[in-house]
Amino acid sequence: MLNKTLEFLRTADPQPTDEKIRKRKQAAQDLLPQLKKNPRILLDFVQGTVAGFNSTPFTQESAAVALLIQTIKTGDETLPHDLKENSVELRAVAAIVVGELLADEVEGEASDDPISAALSLRSALSVRPAAGEKHIKWMIETLLSASDDVLRSAAQLSRKRGTPALEHLERLKETAPTDLWAAVVPAMRSALQEATTQAAIDREELETLWWMFTGYSKVAKKPLVELSPSEAAFCSGIELAERALLPPSPSAIEMVKRAVEFGRKTSSLIPISLQDSTKEWSPAMLTALAPTDASTDEAVLRYPALLPMSCACHRMRGSNNGAGKLGKEFTAATGIPLNHAQSPTEWGAQVFREKILQRVIAGMKES
Repeated sequence: MLNKTLEFLRTADPQPTDEKIRKRKQAAQDLLPQLKKNPRILLDFVQGTVAGFNSTPFTQESAAVALLIQTIKTGDETLPHDLKENSVELRAVAAIVVGELLADEVEGEASDDPISAALSLRSALSVRPAAGEKHIKWMIETLLSASDDVLRSAAQLSRKRGTPALEHLERLKETAPTDLWAAVVPAMRSALQEATTQAAIDREELETLWWMFTGYSKVAKKPLVELSPSEAAFCSGIELAERALLPPSPSAIEMVKRAVEFGRKTSSLIPISLQDSTKEWSPAMLTALAPTDASTDEAVLRYPALLPMSCACHRMRGSNNGAGKLGKEFTAATGIPLNHAQSPTEWGAQVFREKILQRVIAGMKES
């Protein structure tokens, strides 16, 4: 979103000069390849964009902070070095880079980096209270809108049905090229890959529909209707995320909603605070939202604003007495007050988003 550099910079400087805009735009262009090369830095930039670089887990020595300062200073030595003085400007430049990554997504292709950024932003911002400062709020809303566009397009593409590879193989039989073996082997590989992809789409649909039909939670080992709305929401979010292709279909959130609300009175679905919701999280639920590998578990602490519910579960799993062990430090890290209330359905949708993001982070590899 280099075309929105002026608007993004207004979060730090109400009237940036043309020269400053030019230099920050150049810095953003120089930083973009770094995000594509290192997915962890990409997530650092999203974390900083959402929560700022002046809060946990960032320090003056953090890799993302050092990279931003170094790159900006290459073209403009006037940038203060101290994080206490430059954190808002670093946030603006990080947002420009993340936005450009989203805007750079090519139609008809599904690239890992834009999808990761989009899933991270949606996970971070869906239950987080809106920013109070108008320029930051506009910046965040702009990025969120771009994220949703990327996810809609990628989800549709990953579930697109067709048989072009099989059709190509059929044409080879008709044309009978001289070097038949050299022509058929690649075509067979493509056809097999196509069949595998189609089978995955079918499996997602069948498993999801069967899960919806039975209405039974494997996590809680009970029918969903026998659970409280908060428990049903938590379990539904996890179990649907485990069955979804990546990236998930936009309709997945509606599936969480239907699973939670089916057979319940409207009066039972009133908003509930995060603190009250955590009181209903069982040990099995805490374990179910735990990442499956150590590197992703580390990411929960590294990106608390992107994975707030996962962060809450991590803290509660590590406490001696279980529930009720969240405090001011949790809010400082995630940006979500403990008294922040959402409907059970929305808390369940957030669990779904985070389980999806955990799967994406687990598959990340630096180039």
